[in-house]
Amino acid sequence: MTDSDLRNFEIASDEDELSDSNRQVWKLLGIKQGDTALFFPAPNALVPLMFARFMNKRKVTFVDTNEICVSTLIKLAAQMRLSNVTVKLAASNGKFPLPDNSFDLSISDWGLSYFTSPSTNVETLTKELVRVVKQGGKVGALEENGAPVMYPCPPEILAIRSKIESPRAERLIMGRRVYGLFKANNLKNVTMRGFSNFLPGERQEKMNAELKRRVVTLDAARDIMTTLGVSPQEIDKYISWLKSQIGNQSFLIQFNSILTIGEK
Repeated sequence: MTDSDLRNFEIASDEDELSDSNRQVWKLLGIKQGDTALFFPAPNALVPLMFARFMNKRKVTFVDTNEICVSTLIKLAAQMRLSNVTVKLAASNGKFPLPDNSFDLSISDWGLSYFTSPSTNVETLTKELVRVVKQGGKVGALEENGAPVMYPCPPEILAIRSKIESPRAERLIMGRRVYGLFKANNLKNVTMRGFSNFLPGERQEKMNAELKRRVVTLDAARDIMTTLGVSPQEIDKYISWLKSQIGNQSFLIQFNSILTIGEK
């Protein structure tokens, strides 16, 4: 299964915490009463669903390029009784099944990096985000800014992580690319805002879940890792190190992202 097959099933358990951390981002969009929004979903299904709650009955349309994720979002929106949500399946080339100038706002949450493929490039997705917004409306994109920082992290583990992260090299700089993409689409008043979220080791339940997720993901991708030049011994060493950080209250993980907003 690909990232897009799996991402909507990685649902966090602490809804209040997740919505609080994202509320900082959403408030910067300057959403007004009566605004309609398009949300290009994130790796975690709970994020767009919490955005729908944040919109407080204002209309939200989710667009996704994956049929499994679309059906999942429809089911979860129904379970959460979100009557303001519509879900659409985009074409395989990234084209949205929506008319021009339909929304007051469009926002991509890691969509530009997660959905870029040989058949769907980031330029196409950016044009679609701009196309569906009304004149004077806003376009926003939240993207990763580098691999998560783990501290303390020994040099030998850093070297292994570099090999593992190499396929994501383009994704990891997407946050810095968005400014140029927005300018190329003639958006005005383009601004950028950086965010850092920290997960300290003293929050043992959340940290244990994050470390376990990383161990399971890495173990399942052994064959892929070996094609990247990561030896079985290095994989085992990295997994053992991740497990050793469980209960280490001095350990932390820092997640970095950039929010870019432009006006059409």
